[in-house]
Amino acid sequence: MGGGRAEWFSVKRFDVRSLRFDERNEAWRRFPVEVEPFVLGGAPYDVRGGQVDLSLSAGRVGERLTLTVSFSATLRGPCDRCLETAEIPVEVRAVEVVRRGESEGADPDEAYVRGSILDIHAWVRDLIASALPERMLCSEGCRGLCPICGANLNTEPEHTHEVTGS
Repeated sequence: MGGGRAEWFSVKRFDVRSLRFDERNEAWRRFPVEVEPFVLGGAPYDVRGGQVDLSLSAGRVGERLTLTVSFSATLRGPCDRCLETAEIPVEVRAVEVVRRGESEGADPDEAYVRGSILDIHAWVRDLIASALPERMLCSEGCRGLCPICGANLNTEPEHTHEVTGS
């Protein structure tokens, strides 16, 4: 294969003690993280490709680490209005501060780093979930379904029903 060895496995947890810092006390890693499907409003959504290509950078000052992650993902699932496939792009960048192997300032139940182990799987899922829009739409102008017969108003823009008087 030549060059660097590619990582073909998905990372769920990462030992931050394994980071190798340069002379500026910075370190970088890149690896795939598998993302299990989400269920939102009872509907299934999955990340295209089943994983994200995560970039992790770390800066060290004394006993404190600043971990920064960034990645892109596209979540796919039914549109809230027309039920056709919606593809929602998500760009994520987040920071976690760690001191002596523990997330700093976090509620222990919400900490992503405990005992120097970063729960990258949970952090990625939470970041994706928090970056999602309020409504999952195939397009901003989605017209939805006819409330009478369920016809897709995006593919049948002239769709109407005869209204009978009383």
